[in-house]
Amino acid sequence: MPSYQGHRPSPAAGVMLDSGKSPGSASRHAALAAPAYRADIDGLRAIAVVSVVLFHAGFTVSSGGYVGVDIFFVISGYLITQLIARDLRAGEFSVWHFYERRIRRIFPALFAMLAVCTLACAFIFLPDDFRRFGRNSVATALFSSNIGFWLKTGYFEGETYDQPLIHTWSLAVEEQFYILFPLFLISIWWLGVRNVRILLAGVAGISFLVTVMVMQYDATAAFYLTPFRAWELLLGSLLALGTFPRLARRWQCEVATGVGLLMILAAVLRYSDVTSFPGVAALLPCIGAALVIHGGSGANCSVTRLISTRPFVGVGLISYSLYLWHWPLIVLVGYLAIDQLSSLQSAALVAASFTLAFMSWRYIERPLRVPSRVTRPVPVLAGGALAIVAVAVTGSIIYLDNGWPTRFSKDVNVLSSYALSANPEADECANVSLQLAANSPCTIGSSANARIFLWGDSHAGAMFGAMSELAAHGASTVYGATPRCPPLLGVGTDRNCIRGNDLRLRYALSHPEMKTVIIAARWSLYLEGRAIELGPAERNGNLPQLQDRDGVQFDRFSIEARHAFETSLRRTVSRLLQAGKKVVIVYPVPEVGYDVPSTAARLVAQGHALPGDTLSSFSIPESLYRERQRIAFGILDRLGRHVGLIRVYPTQVLCPQDRCVAIMDGKPLYFDSHHLSIPGSRILVPLFARALRRGA
Repeated sequence: MPSYQGHRPSPAAGVMLDSGKSPGSASRHAALAAPAYRADIDGLRAIAVVSVVLFHAGFTVSSGGYVGVDIFFVISGYLITQLIARDLRAGEFSVWHFYERRIRRIFPALFAMLAVCTLACAFIFLPDDFRRFGRNSVATALFSSNIGFWLKTGYFEGETYDQPLIHTWSLAVEEQFYILFPLFLISIWWLGVRNVRILLAGVAGISFLVTVMVMQYDATAAFYLTPFRAWELLLGSLLALGTFPRLARRWQCEVATGVGLLMILAAVLRYSDVTSFPGVAALLPCIGAALVIHGGSGANCSVTRLISTRPFVGVGLISYSLYLWHWPLIVLVGYLAIDQLSSLQSAALVAASFTLAFMSWRYIERPLRVPSRVTRPVPVLAGGALAIVAVAVTGSIIYLDNGWPTRFSKDVNVLSSYALSANPEADECANVSLQLAANSPCTIGSSANARIFLWGDSHAGAMFGAMSELAAHGASTVYGATPRCPPLLGVGTDRNCIRGNDLRLRYALSHPEMKTVIIAARWSLYLEGRAIELGPAERNGNLPQLQDRDGVQFDRFSIEARHAFETSLRRTVSRLLQAGKKVVIVYPVPEVGYDVPSTAARLVAQGHALPGDTLSSFSIPESLYRERQRIAFGILDRLGRHVGLIRVYPTQVLCPQDRCVAIMDGKPLYFDSHHLSIPGSRILVPLFARALRRGA
């Protein structure tokens, strides 16, 4: 994350950087150059960036380290508003010089990282991953990667550990804030500082409240998009404008900074992947950061002295470069290694990240941050635009060329292509209205001949291959699968999910020709969470959380949540059985814990031959699968024995000889780590055919 005043500029350099005046006017404008340097803010940056790095490196001590980004947002809002307000008060503010300073501060290290990543990925990334990288690099250059990841990061878009630019979403949020906020502040400055504070406080409050509400509908949007992060940046802005009473007494500063630091540490150490974030949970680190900043501006208290020491300040100075370089390094090394990195290897990567960050700061950031004697912003703005165009063009070429597949052999490309072995309309057909429309394009087979209703989340959608084969023999299927939405009545992951399931039930009951309802889901995701391999949509505190119709959420994976899940599932099945429907319950699909097509393709690309014995490699013990799914099995078993209730056990074909295989006859059975590919789902056809014949 950018650290804007993380250096001690000389007076002349500061004037040229921030006021745009000539060196000769340095004495008159030195006070306007930049807010007074505060070592404790660099120390706070150090806490934030180390938390993020340790979290990304997989160290459980920093299980909530992702909150470091929120701390950066508060810091950035504070420093940028302080800078703008000082120049506005003096009548010295220039939008163009402001943007020039941002380019000098952000662009050099960022575009150096993009250039190195592009070169490295060209050598090691598989075509689909490299194509995705090209698209993401364009979004990063245009400072819209947060929007891109919101739209594209999900169950069907690959894992986050294959995306070296996913951390740039936070840079996009800040850049969007920097583009719009100065213009907004200028437009309202005439109201007076007091009214500006009130207005900004109102906007921040609205942003927070809307974020809390949106969390119930689209937690991914709340995580990535700027309007739902604006309150964090504006909290820093309110601090900079003197909204809160000054802490003049020593004890007040001690309490504020001490409590603030404890709040930050509590979030870093106690939050985890299962914490519902952002929303209310983001208050803890953000208010903590605000208290440390506010308390540090008063008396010289203990926490301020501690984080102003050289080790903290040193890390804070390189925090921007450290944030930029650490994640691509982790991703690229992990991609080459294939196997999960050991703790020692992760520690070595952290050390390497610090080394890279220092070199980036010393040889890229610092030399280019301080302007030359040419103070006009036009050359800098033109250079920034040229860098954007260069990366955007390069990324577009990579994307349009499908990730340059000629770099690899045919075998590698074929294996890699199984990442796309799924319903090509899965994303579009997640929409309930489209699913249930007359002559829906989502229906598998002929709409006039549809007698099966497929209901569930993305694991139901992954049955596409099996349903397509059945449709070829006259058994067409109405598609009713939406990712992260289990087939339950009255309980769901958000209100849209609950409403969608009500519509699906109504549709099934109102269509008597719909004789069979197939229900499938990633059951354990909603019941056990970390007991299974997490996909990209569940990282950074974004696991699904069950709630009722009134929006009241159950504690994740609690006894109450499991009881609500079981009660709701029983109600769903009962309603269908009472209506005379045949209900086919699909038990959990084994989850192998690694991306199957990518792993196989990377092994072949590195010179390894695919093992011929699929029972010893690319497989997991069936006993491990059953242990992971123990709670889900119990709930599904307790549905009891009823006429019309039929169970399908994927293990009967996926787990021969007590091992669950991931590759069969040279074909990956999964398109990632837990969704069946088209060939994978097709081997379930005999099980579905037998289930459809029962009671017919």
